[in-house]
Amino acid sequence: MRADHISYDKAENSYAAEGNVEIWQGDRKLTADRVYLNAGTNEAEATGNVVLVQGQDFLRSEKMKIDLDTSLGIILHGTLFLKKQHYYLRGEEIERVGEDTYRIRGGSFTTCDGDWPAWRFTGRETLVTLEEYASVRGATFEVKNVPLLYFPYLVLPMKTQRQSGFLFPGIGFSNVAGLQLKNAYFWAISKNMDATFYLDLATEKGFGEGLEYRYVRKMGSSGSIYAYHARELEGYREKYTDPLDRTADRYLVELQHEEYISKSFYGRMRLFEFSDRQYFKDYGVTYADQASEQAYSFVSLTKDWERLSLYGEARYTVDLTQDDKTTLQYLPAVTFAGMRQRILQSPLYYSFSSSYGNFWRQEGVTGQVLDLYPRLTLPLKWGDLEFTPDFGARETLYLSQNGGEQYHSRELWDFNATLATNFYRVFDTGWSGVPKIKHLLRPEITYTYIPDVDQSQLPNFATPVPNTNIITYSQGPNFGMPVPKTNAVTYALTQRWIGKVFDGPDKSRYHEYGYLKLSQAYDFNEANRQLSSPGDVRQPFGPITAELRVKSLKYVTVDNITAYDPNKGRFTTNYTSGAVADSRGDSLNLEYVWTTGIQEQINGTLRVRILPSLDFIYANRYSFFDNQGLQTSYGLDYRHQCWTVNLSYVENPGVSGAPAQKQILFMFNLLGVATVGQR
Repeated sequence: MRADHISYDKAENSYAAEGNVEIWQGDRKLTADRVYLNAGTNEAEATGNVVLVQGQDFLRSEKMKIDLDTSLGIILHGTLFLKKQHYYLRGEEIERVGEDTYRIRGGSFTTCDGDWPAWRFTGRETLVTLEEYASVRGATFEVKNVPLLYFPYLVLPMKTQRQSGFLFPGIGFSNVAGLQLKNAYFWAISKNMDATFYLDLATEKGFGEGLEYRYVRKMGSSGSIYAYHARELEGYREKYTDPLDRTADRYLVELQHEEYISKSFYGRMRLFEFSDRQYFKDYGVTYADQASEQAYSFVSLTKDWERLSLYGEARYTVDLTQDDKTTLQYLPAVTFAGMRQRILQSPLYYSFSSSYGNFWRQEGVTGQVLDLYPRLTLPLKWGDLEFTPDFGARETLYLSQNGGEQYHSRELWDFNATLATNFYRVFDTGWSGVPKIKHLLRPEITYTYIPDVDQSQLPNFATPVPNTNIITYSQGPNFGMPVPKTNAVTYALTQRWIGKVFDGPDKSRYHEYGYLKLSQAYDFNEANRQLSSPGDVRQPFGPITAELRVKSLKYVTVDNITAYDPNKGRFTTNYTSGAVADSRGDSLNLEYVWTTGIQEQINGTLRVRILPSLDFIYANRYSFFDNQGLQTSYGLDYRHQCWTVNLSYVENPGVSGAPAQKQILFMFNLLGVATVGQR
């Protein structure tokens, strides 16, 4: 203790200090004009310009009584700031009644800085329990000290960590669904389990209820169960131009689970059950859900060894575009593969893949396929020159069923040989952060030969890849597909630009700034093909394929895959995605997808920082192939030190019989207290 004047009362075992009083206790410091300290009970009473600092928390008041051992006490006409939660508690009387519980009489609380906070809740009496709730009697919500709302009694979540409680309702308006109100209750069951209950209302559409249960097991094993049901009003259903297989009751049940028996032995599962094929288009949360053309349920199991891998999957696929009873199902498909490894001490290496598939469909050919595919490789190297011949033998057995059983087999072999080398040069940049960049150049030529084998009698268990982007789709096993005869050479040139980045003393990493690969195949079979007519032309040169990746340390990212057909003199496919940003916070993201005669779509998102705390956001998805917009949205995102507001306008065209929709969505967040808006 230090002060201008200190007196000690031996009988009371107490100190009285006056004038610039300072008391230290660990990381706690108390200053005041006057302090009375009972040394026996370690209780202090401070008056006049009282300031108590503990860590990053501080208290200011005119008078305070505190137990320095328990930190419990009463503050008169004071302000308490809690750094971790960024809470300001102000009141005529603030009493700390527990480790994380405060009672405020005639006061307020907020997470905003300043004496005139952007928002605050005031009340006659408030009981605040950090990471739980604040219950306020006679509550008033104020903006810039101007009262806006009054509640006789109000309970608010005071959480920076997960806790049970009602979430604030979501608010939105649609020209189709009307006024929307989305309510939810979050239940923190335990540290490894929680659940959310949903109740949604729309004045023109109907109501919906749902449940989402999440859990985590040991070793990262986790899962979730999601169920949602919507009951649509008859007036809303009349707005569908084509009801298709929609019903008044729409629902989705989804089960997901990942189970890790060990790091190398794990299983995954996702099971779907839904009311109709249009559910995802009408109720999908993301655009990816709404645009999906297939949905599938699967159960998989993976076991990895050092050089071996076993993978099995059972998958059931539903075509969301039509009632297709010929959709192929894999029940199951199993692959057992071995990575390349040396044979004893010889220069030879071997690898293999073996697969089994049980293919089923409601209508059409079903059956089973067993595929065995071992390979031998002889990697040779002379200086920087690499030569790698590779030989594979393949045996495939088929059992097909379509009113009767038929057995087939296919014997194939193939030969590959790759000749490649590497050139590189290191350039000085003159930059302190990246002083050198290495440019690598790798030319390579690969020859491939597969003999002509009659496969006309084999059952076709191939799954065609759909023509448009598929979000919930993944191509299944193809080991039973016909293998075309091949006699071709492929040349490729790969370039890479790699820099060693220094992030600080003794901190460095390698970063690939650019990657470019050009490749093309020449088909000898096509070059020597017998012409079928005078107008027939041989086209031995295949498409020129370019792969490009550019990635700066911060601001620019570009990915591109392009194919050019030299025979027709035109590009056939293009996928480009790019992102540009600056230090202000402006950004532009673009994605362009194009396949000749099939699709042409551009997706973009622009974010412009109008003010340091205000962003304008524009997003658009447009199909040039269909000459229509797929989704357009405009938004404003305002960020304050203690609150945020997001306002957006979204337009969706009518697809699959659903009416075109225009929505206004609103999101309001009070930092550390609550969120109001659209889920």
